[in-house]
Amino acid sequence: MVRALSRSWLALVLLSCSALPALAASLQGPIVFACDRSGRWDIWVMDADGSSPVNLTSDWVADDYPEFSRDGKKIVWTKGGRGPDGELWVMNADGSGKKQLTSDGYSDIDACWSPDGSQIAWRSQRKGNRDIYVMASDGANVRRLTADPAADFAPDWSPDGKHIAFTSQRSGDNAIWVMNADGSDQRQLTPNRMHAALPGWSPDGTRIVFADGTCDTCAESDLFWMNADGTHVTQITDTPDNEMARSWSTDGKSVVGDFARFVPADKRFAKGDVAVWDVAAGAMTNLTNTNESEDGRAHWSPGALSIVLSWGGSKQVSGDTVGPQSRDTVSSSRAGDGVATIEYTLPKSGHVRVRVFDTAGHEIARLVDEWQPAGSHFTMFPFGASTKEQVFLYRVECDGRSRSGRIEVAP
Repeated sequence: MVRALSRSWLALVLLSCSALPALAASLQGPIVFACDRSGRWDIWVMDADGSSPVNLTSDWVADDYPEFSRDGKKIVWTKGGRGPDGELWVMNADGSGKKQLTSDGYSDIDACWSPDGSQIAWRSQRKGNRDIYVMASDGANVRRLTADPAADFAPDWSPDGKHIAFTSQRSGDNAIWVMNADGSDQRQLTPNRMHAALPGWSPDGTRIVFADGTCDTCAESDLFWMNADGTHVTQITDTPDNEMARSWSTDGKSVVGDFARFVPADKRFAKGDVAVWDVAAGAMTNLTNTNESEDGRAHWSPGALSIVLSWGGSKQVSGDTVGPQSRDTVSSSRAGDGVATIEYTLPKSGHVRVRVFDTAGHEIARLVDEWQPAGSHFTMFPFGASTKEQVFLYRVECDGRSRSGRIEVAP
């Protein structure tokens, strides 16, 4: 009965949220993208509904290919353009703490983070060929993962950290390939006839989104998704316009990417914008829609770790918002029957720990310590009806993000 009450309350919260606009900033993390609206290519960030754009790199060097780390705290990007001057840099999500990672005189682009934030994979043109490399997040320990004479590019790390999807031309055409994170077992997922490129893993790791029609003579690109093993290829969009996306919303329902409308009179594509597509329906929302600038290379922040605390037989108390950036929620109440249920929602899969401490900071229970998929989970803390402790502290941790709360026991 305790769990049923808790889940009913949470269901009401989710239903009330779904009545809001689909792109409400409070439900999804911010979006980082590249834009030339200042007369130069810079890295910008905006809310998920396209509002409140902020320039993070205001300089005269071309900045492009940004991506959030999985905890939403860092952004990796290319400074210097696509050519030999392009090097990888990293900064905090607010634009502070900029640091150069590569300095090799080659073209370094398409960077992506490992789920735990300890490594970065990217495409480099060192050794005269476009290949996938990986290094520690501080720029150390560079290793080459692909060495085929054909071009390999656009890597994306799976949520469980075990695989990297990428685009390769080794079969004679652009196609989606996947390999183990150490570079072994490289295999093709999409047929050559699709001219597929730019793979992006879904938050739960079960699907990969990609674009077709990425050859030199192709007229336009549409969006597709497939299972992680390459089966069940499903078309998302079917328009004369150009659509490319590889970054998912935290709930797995939408993708964000680049959009360019086809102009029949001129037989060309208009300038680019950042757009979001509903994966199930294919409906598009243009977020930037500016006449004067090019916008693209969008990537969604992984978002927040949501926690709901409930009690058997006691009144549920709605959560308070903790921090304007993460928008994580924690609820607390008083309990009297000896069991507290901690219910939490993971925006992405990862290794989860749920621990309980006394007020002196000593760990007294480890309720969860395992890898869990994205979605809703719960665990129970049986503190005992005769406990002498009146207050406990709990902490939910997942891949560098954590939230803490208080458990108060009724006397």
